[in-house]
Amino acid sequence: MKRIFVFLLVILTLLATSIQAQGKVEGNTLRIKGGLFLGSLRTDLEKRNFYGDIVRTEYNQEWQNNGSISLINDWGFDYFQSVNAGILSNVFLGLHLNRFGRGYEWNSFYPVGLGIKEADYRLLYSDINLGVTLTPTSNFRILPKYVLRSMSQTLEGTYLGIGGPAYYGQDTKTTTGTSGLLGVGIEFDLNDRATLYADFLLFGPFLLNSSGLYSSEQFRISNGGFSYNYANGGYTFNSEKLSFGASVVIVPKLRLFLSFEREYMNAKAKSPVAFSFDGDNLSSVGTLMEFVSATADHRIEISGLKFGATYDLNL
Repeated sequence: MKRIFVFLLVILTLLATSIQAQGKVEGNTLRIKGGLFLGSLRTDLEKRNFYGDIVRTEYNQEWQNNGSISLINDWGFDYFQSVNAGILSNVFLGLHLNRFGRGYEWNSFYPVGLGIKEADYRLLYSDINLGVTLTPTSNFRILPKYVLRSMSQTLEGTYLGIGGPAYYGQDTKTTTGTSGLLGVGIEFDLNDRATLYADFLLFGPFLLNSSGLYSSEQFRISNGGFSYNYANGGYTFNSEKLSFGASVVIVPKLRLFLSFEREYMNAKAKSPVAFSFDGDNLSSVGTLMEFVSATADHRIEISGLKFGATYDLNL
């Protein structure tokens, strides 16, 4: 609620200032964009770890430090080629890069012990946008687009168990994926000083089926022996996004923007090879749980505020 209040307060402040509004692009334009993100991120790997550890009768708490600032977010450009054919104003092509990093911490509980766990996490994804701008009226624009999204995750965890058994463990997980998505943007000029906009990802995968790779490797050394878990296979995801905000021009060609973002990427491994060893013995229950935790459908959830700037270069 506090974030929504701050967002509305900033929007009202922008509308009250005597500055120019964001307008449509004029002629052939290269729009350079960059900003940062303040909000929360929950990875699908959190749930996969949760289910993977149940086989050890170990219960993981929710991961902490999911909220933070991500400095490299929505960095890139859009090139607009003027067409001016009826309501078709231009066609555009763009590339945008997003980077999120988190240092997660959490505890786990097992029958006679406490697990102290931490992990370094990175999510990277890039969007190639191809679309057109439709202008039904002078102050209203619709931007249908096709988005080619490429994403990757890395997680490197270190685990320490205090109790019986005491253990030390390391965990490495990586995922990659590419998917084709359909989306649409909407822009509405309120007056000479402000423009509201919204952006949606509506459907995917489309044209390009989602494909990628999933890898998980974990080992533990304890006073009770040694264990090793492994899973490797395909990885698929699709995306849903809702974004709305406002932008203003502070000097000619230079705009500031602020938006609320909520995005889901539903992901799972596909046909992985999985196995679990407890000492020299293959654990059938552990192997099944590695397979289940990898193939379960879980979400990457991103929610928060994005703010930054754009600059137009007329070509």
